[in-house]
Amino acid sequence: MNIVLENIYNLSFFNTGIGILSFVCIYILIVLLILPASWLSLLSGFLYGSYLGSIIVFISASIGASAAFFLSKTFFAKKLKNLFSRYPKLSIMEKIVEKGGFKLIFLARLSPIFPFSILNYFYGLNNIKFRDFFLGLLGIIPGTFLYCSIGSLAKSLQELKNVQSPNNLYMTLIGVVSTSLVVYFLAKYSKEYFENS
Repeated sequence: MNIVLENIYNLSFFNTGIGILSFVCIYILIVLLILPASWLSLLSGFLYGSYLGSIIVFISASIGASAAFFLSKTFFAKKLKNLFSRYPKLSIMEKIVEKGGFKLIFLARLSPIFPFSILNYFYGLNNIKFRDFFLGLLGIIPGTFLYCSIGSLAKSLQELKNVQSPNNLYMTLIGVVSTSLVVYFLAKYSKEYFENS
């Protein structure tokens, strides 16, 4: 597999318009299937460099996330409403997430604790405005740039294969702060909900 990919790269396939489009389609599919995409972000950095790689990943992830959001809203929301009617606590959670809107979405995107692909479907199941959902995707930019930058440092696909997931002080700090804020706002909105009920 590595030899095949190495040959494709040597032929500059991924540096053509069709190659970039193929990469985008693969990324979108990975997001829709709820599979980990971090290795593709590293690969994007390797193929296209930090800046172009980050732009390609952000566009791909945004399209995949938006498609998952609408799929969830279209096909699963009705079933969820039936579930909410049986379990009132889930309905409360929906109202809290809706109240948090963009703020909660953005902070959850910054935090590495919340899985990107699952959140796309989860937000589609709630009464979240698409505008808030889409703007919240800006929260993936720091992590995207970090992964692509690390991928751009690899000299070969074999070296890229041995790259560990990035774990630097900057991203750890962002993750801790954003996760803490998500917990804080969830607690705050929960309290407000129960006080007003």
